[in-house]
Amino acid sequence: MEHFTLRQTNTGLEINDFPDAIKVIQIKNVKTKELSDLALHKDDLVFALECLEELNNVSDNKKIIRQALWKSAIIYFTKCFGTSSSRSQIKPEQIFSQKQLGLEVYKYFKTLRNKHIVHDENSYSQSIPGAILNNGKKDFMIEKIVCLSIQSETLTQDNYNNLHLLITTTKNWVYKEFDLLCSIITIDLEKEPYDKLCQMKTMDFKVPSIQDITKKRK
Repeated sequence: MEHFTLRQTNTGLEINDFPDAIKVIQIKNVKTKELSDLALHKDDLVFALECLEELNNVSDNKKIIRQALWKSAIIYFTKCFGTSSSRSQIKPEQIFSQKQLGLEVYKYFKTLRNKHIVHDENSYSQSIPGAILNNGKKDFMIEKIVCLSIQSETLTQDNYNNLHLLITTTKNWVYKEFDLLCSIITIDLEKEPYDKLCQMKTMDFKVPSIQDITKKRK
């Protein structure tokens, strides 16, 4: 993934890595909306992969850190296939249809996210109440009310390998689609008169406020 140096000016954003550039024009249509969605998928997949690979640098006794990285990797990977009113989602059949086993493994992690990690619905988490009964030689019978909490371990080597492969495969697909769409958009823009392109709005962005947290992204 390429990264460029941005600078905020009074008229908008400038990218400093292109000495012959005069401005960064903002483009907005159906194709660029798809491009934006792919870029967000790229960010999530890169983050998911970095979380997963960072696990290799965390010792086994750092259980909280390992679980946080593991669950974050699953959440950010499956986020790309979820439902969102602001971002078009990837269809798993687009990537894993040629590999039935891959599709089944994807469904496992999707279900793991939905039924265990984010929404506690299945038996991977259990809490069993009990009462400690004494020998009957006291003036009370119950020593203590207890609750046995059980969390199933999902961070196994097989699961790690499978998730790593799923994320890498998806990331490669998204990168390919992103580059292809960039080429198509470039061809479309090259057909426009230069003066018209110069008159287009300079790319800019608005820093979100606390009021934006409840609003759908446009």
